[in-house]
Amino acid sequence: MSASNEDVVNKVSRTLEILPLTEPHTFITPVKKINEGQDVSAFLTSKAYRDIGTFVNQLNRAMCPRKTENNRFISFQLDSPITYSTPIKQLQELLQKISAIVEEVPPDTGPRRFGNVSFRKWFEILEERIEGLLRSCLPQKVQELESKSEDSSVLQELIAYLLGGFGSAQRLDYGTGHELSFIAFIGCLWKLGTFSHVITVDGSLEREIVIGIIEP
Repeated sequence: MSASNEDVVNKVSRTLEILPLTEPHTFITPVKKINEGQDVSAFLTSKAYRDIGTFVNQLNRAMCPRKTENNRFISFQLDSPITYSTPIKQLQELLQKISAIVEEVPPDTGPRRFGNVSFRKWFEILEERIEGLLRSCLPQKVQELESKSEDSSVLQELIAYLLGGFGSAQRLDYGTGHELSFIAFIGCLWKLGTFSHVITVDGSLEREIVIGIIEP
């Protein structure tokens, strides 16, 4: 095996898989499953845990400095100039539309101990619009994916992860669990081939995701 072919094989083995869209898959609306200590142990041995770790490491590697053929190093800054592909631009537009809802819900001026209660109204509006917003940025072939489960669809699974990425309207808080939900949403899009149907070796697509979506 040549060195270049070996690099490709190693890259694929360390990259989150992309599912074939020619067959139905089982989509499930996410629910909380970690409620006590033993549930954590189960999660740490699950495919979900492996997939999340693989995807996070994949994104991290793409941002690491790279050595060129002439022994120079290329580094990647979060403000690096970059030309974004169509899927990234569509996700950026989705996030901009979600952010714009803030203009419709001014902060409550009353006393508060934690987050501003107007967040609940913002979240309520987002819940009402989220399906339409998500449809506007997803390829039609992804939206039409057949589910083996009659209880949930690809959109229902994606919506739950996306909504979970913006914090709790009940507790008025935001933490690492919500960040994880957003990463799961992006990871799902990756697995569904939203960004590409092939895996790139140079990490350019992953850098688009980090710089264009996750960082902002």
